[in-house]
Amino acid sequence: MTMRPQTSSTPATFSGRYLPGSVGRSMVIILVGIGLVMLVTWFVPALTLTSQNVLFRLRGPIEPSRDIVILAIDDRSLQQVGPWPWRREIMAEILDRLTPAHPRVIGIDIIYSEQLEGADTIRDSDRLLAESIRTNGRVVLPAQLYVAGQGQAGEVIEWLRPAGMFVDGAAAIGHVHVAPGVDGMVRTVQLSKASDRGERVWAFGLELLRLSENLDYSAIVERQGVLQVGSRRIPVSGQPDLGQAGLVQSDGEPIPGVTVLRSNEMQINFAGATGSFTTLSIADLLNGDLPGERFRDRIVLIGATAPSMGDSRLAPFTHYGNDLTQGGREMPGVEIHANIINTIRAGLYFRPLSDQVSFLLALLVMALAAVTVYWLDGWRQLTLLGLLLLVMVAGSYFAFDRLLILPPIVPMLTGFAVVLPLLLNRSLAVSRELDDKLATLAASQRGFLPERSPTLSELPARAPGLGLSHSFNWKLKAVESLTDRLLARLSFINRILASMGDGVVVTDPAGRIVLVNRITGQLLDIPTESLIGQPVVDMLTSLGKIDSASLKRSLAAVLSPDNDSWSGEAISSDNHEVNFSITGPDTRHFSLLFSALIADAEAIGAAPITQNSSQDPKEVIGVVILISDITKRVELDRVKTETLQLVSHELRNPLSSIQALSEVLLKFPVTPDKSKEMITSIHDESKRLGETLNQYLDLSRLESGVRPIKVTMTDPAVIIDQCLRQYAVAAN
Repeated sequence: MTMRPQTSSTPATFSGRYLPGSVGRSMVIILVGIGLVMLVTWFVPALTLTSQNVLFRLRGPIEPSRDIVILAIDDRSLQQVGPWPWRREIMAEILDRLTPAHPRVIGIDIIYSEQLEGADTIRDSDRLLAESIRTNGRVVLPAQLYVAGQGQAGEVIEWLRPAGMFVDGAAAIGHVHVAPGVDGMVRTVQLSKASDRGERVWAFGLELLRLSENLDYSAIVERQGVLQVGSRRIPVSGQPDLGQAGLVQSDGEPIPGVTVLRSNEMQINFAGATGSFTTLSIADLLNGDLPGERFRDRIVLIGATAPSMGDSRLAPFTHYGNDLTQGGREMPGVEIHANIINTIRAGLYFRPLSDQVSFLLALLVMALAAVTVYWLDGWRQLTLLGLLLLVMVAGSYFAFDRLLILPPIVPMLTGFAVVLPLLLNRSLAVSRELDDKLATLAASQRGFLPERSPTLSELPARAPGLGLSHSFNWKLKAVESLTDRLLARLSFINRILASMGDGVVVTDPAGRIVLVNRITGQLLDIPTESLIGQPVVDMLTSLGKIDSASLKRSLAAVLSPDNDSWSGEAISSDNHEVNFSITGPDTRHFSLLFSALIADAEAIGAAPITQNSSQDPKEVIGVVILISDITKRVELDRVKTETLQLVSHELRNPLSSIQALSEVLLKFPVTPDKSKEMITSIHDESKRLGETLNQYLDLSRLESGVRPIKVTMTDPAVIIDQCLRQYAVAAN
């Protein structure tokens, strides 16, 4: 045990205010912070997208429009109708059942891009579907872009449209493209797309909305940053410059008939995870289980929701849900279109901030944090920094949930985080006080420090050219090096004490307990904390049966100056090993070994006792008592004694039988049958004698663990018959 180092009784104080750190160093930190903010704002968009996912999940689902109904091609429909693709007269039948209900509009998220060729029945299937689309008059069909081939300028992108006979009866054609972000997750939709030839198609959801409100294309007006659909103004990004509507020739004149069509993306405000919208199965419709009122005056979307169809995308709610859906289900494309319609109809438009505004907000947070670091200290500094962080997080959530603004939370958090190193530059006063503490700590630990650990002579008073004390960060590392060594030793000792199978009790010279390990309380069945401060003699005497005189003699022996235990070895002679027992339902037996605790620090590799210290290097400062549970050993000795008695008894019985039977054969004439029976009994008894010896050997093997215990069934009738034969002669 090492002694506590001698320290000054004067309390440590810090005088004056902390001074700002080096201006040059502060400027470097600020410039690095600005660079990091620019990096996450412009070059690491995935972080911002991830923060938006977190905001979606914190906000939770919102109530979707009940006017939107999804008629799903789900697993139950596939089981009833058959695997996809279905015959087209089935879709015609679905439309025919919906038409009398008079839905506002029907969107079929299936591209019938070719007319079937073959038998008349197959061509009739196409005609039935085309007639059903024409009869309904409110059907929107999908289209999508595809690579048609290679041209001189690269890939040729064309529209894949439904077959002409279907287009003729459709009310509109809308594209079904949803573009995933850099992380593969869908968050936006382009409200219009165009092929290489400039053929423009509005989004599928936008066409459904337009028809549901009986608007013509003249009601769609594009403005800078806004797409106006009737009375709705949809915020979009990437709008074309209205001053440059077309390509420009070399003379500056626009090229007639050619228009530049850029992306106009709208942020989708997802209502919730998969299943948020009213979803009905096509199987129920075909079975007649869905009344027409379920579709009257509704926007009906027909599409796949079965996972086997593969028409699904990652969305912000994909990996969030209840315990059954956590991290599992992606969102079907037809439900993404429902979210697009719901976003526009409910006016839940997100207003994304430009990169420039995001960057300026991050710089503002950075400036506020820097001012807080420089002008405040202590609890005021921490409180204001905490409030600033709270305002950023709570404000971002409020802007997202209430104002429908996508906040730049990642750039702002980056700007906040990069200012925190400025705290390290306010270390002048702390550094001066730390010099003294570090020197005292280094001096107290000489003798077991690593070779490169800093000492007082290695601590320079000034850093060249800066006029400040040496780097506070350097001194923190020096303190860390010293304290790690101390903590490692203390932790090592604590782990030894905690992992020992025996109890350890340390007392002061007066016999009062000052330290116990965890296992002591378990062995004695008493809370460890209640043992501290108790006289060890009284504690052990009250717990169980013990020779208090022997206990006191052992304690006196280890405290004696001429005791051999001063060498650190435990006393284990007959006079100093004390046994005691705790009686109860399960009596337990313990052994106590005693050892002196001395002040010779050099004996254990600690710092030597200084000349100014009044501590005698050979003074006994306590007693260490090792408590061992010997219950198993005592029980084993008892079992061995009982076993020897039993074996000796069992050996006499077969020997007596053998002796009696053999004397009868020698002294008296016996019939051949009786003689054979007696010889058989002698043989059986000799075998029994051998088995008894083997059982004794087996018992020894069981005690040593060489052979496992094997339990078998025995017939009692066999045992009784053997006993009757053994004692039959003596009975006669």
